[in-house]
Amino acid sequence: MRTRYQYFLGALLGASLFVGNPATAADFTNLLDAADDHDDLIEETYDPFDFNLETRVRMEFESATISRETACVPSDASLIGDAAQNNPRLIVDRGRCAEPRIISNKELDFSRQTTAIDIDLRAGIYKDLEFRLRVPYVFSSVAGMNYAAGVTAANSSVDPTDEVIGASARQFNSGDTQAQHVSNLSTFNGNRFFDVNGSEYERSGFADPSISLEWAPFNDERDDTKAKLLFGMAYKMPIAPVKAAGNKNVGEGMHELSWRIASSKRFNWIEPYFGLQYFLPFAATDSPIQRVDKNNQGQVFANPPQRGNITVGTEFIPHENTETGARYGIDLRFTFGYTSEGRNYTQLFDHMTNSSCNGKTLGDVLPQFDDQGQLSNLDDVACSWIVRQPSNADPVPIYNLGEALGDTSAWNTDGIMTVESYASFTGMLGVYLQPTKYFQLKGNVALTHNQEHFLSNARTGRDADDALESSPDDTVDLEGADATIEKNPVFNPTYDQTGNRFRIQENNIWSIFLTAALQF
Repeated sequence: MRTRYQYFLGALLGASLFVGNPATAADFTNLLDAADDHDDLIEETYDPFDFNLETRVRMEFESATISRETACVPSDASLIGDAAQNNPRLIVDRGRCAEPRIISNKELDFSRQTTAIDIDLRAGIYKDLEFRLRVPYVFSSVAGMNYAAGVTAANSSVDPTDEVIGASARQFNSGDTQAQHVSNLSTFNGNRFFDVNGSEYERSGFADPSISLEWAPFNDERDDTKAKLLFGMAYKMPIAPVKAAGNKNVGEGMHELSWRIASSKRFNWIEPYFGLQYFLPFAATDSPIQRVDKNNQGQVFANPPQRGNITVGTEFIPHENTETGARYGIDLRFTFGYTSEGRNYTQLFDHMTNSSCNGKTLGDVLPQFDDQGQLSNLDDVACSWIVRQPSNADPVPIYNLGEALGDTSAWNTDGIMTVESYASFTGMLGVYLQPTKYFQLKGNVALTHNQEHFLSNARTGRDADDALESSPDDTVDLEGADATIEKNPVFNPTYDQTGNRFRIQENNIWSIFLTAALQF
């Protein structure tokens, strides 16, 4: 089936070499138009309709370091209590901390390589009004994970050895009751989240398509006393199969509306431009990004992040011949972006959803002992992190593990995390070659750097209205009757609690784009 897709996309790529329209404005503000010179009714110059079928091959290479918080004391672990002393990740090093505090340790090296193609159907409707349909297809997107430099299974807090897990599991006593074992989970830190070293997960297929409508009420080609001004609106449709555990899909299951305003002005051989863009996503019915429990008020964030971009740039045109259509351009662009806090897919998504811990029951992860009193299910106990997030329980969230003893619900993570807000910075170099009006080749190289931020940043919960509480107060109840309406169902203390959070650093994305078209 995948081969048939490739033949189909190859045919579209070939078709795009015979349809097009030469760009005369800066690429950032260029629109197809129609009904040009309609007013003078001169048949030789009348252009009733413009249509492009374009293909763009894109390759992305993403790299990042993922660190994790841990407690650090200069010399005496008793300074910060029993919980820290039971933590196998505790750092006792005066060189790392002069006083007790939380520090970050590098844990993982992340990489992702993506090869995709975008099919754009562009049509000029009337004057400077353009409609566009974009259909993306991802040939391959491979997410890989390795231990960071200096990290091995012997000192990893993501995929540790049995010895590390066993050291933390000493707090479980064979003579304790199951209720006591559940209580001890709150200080257990020997978790194994997923396989690390060299693990890779590949996705491919059609991504979510989008449609857009853009209009330029002012155009300096028609009136050189004015700058070109463009307004645009786009809608991304969540119709591609949604990515999740056990599949290779790339759809994200989100509607996304976006608006942009852009302006450019040609001055001899340079054309500076400026633009603002805003993205408003909201989850589709089959998206894993949802409010988990409608009766619960403790989920602080239930929606995906909103985004905004500010773009400035200049296109340089060293040569242009209006008679032959020859035109050569160099485009320098910088974009500042901001992403708000929200629930989202992260660099940990594929590895979390493919974790061997998915599908465990509470009974599976509680410690079991052999006749000699030795722990007999170490690998299962290492997965106990999965039962500490209420929303992981299927079919309904479980807020009190003590009351769930004997419950056979399977616990599964959807891999979605509450991501901290962050800024991004993108620089782009583009080269546009158009030897005649019938042929154009565009190449772009871009580097995006995302500011470091927490990948797991959910709150413990939120205080509900007093009228809904069994015992009205101004605190977030994590236990008792009010926990079911105030405890955040997507909070997992093993990676959302301060001292355990995952943080992404040195996150860079190289992007290469190549577009070719014959234009008539």
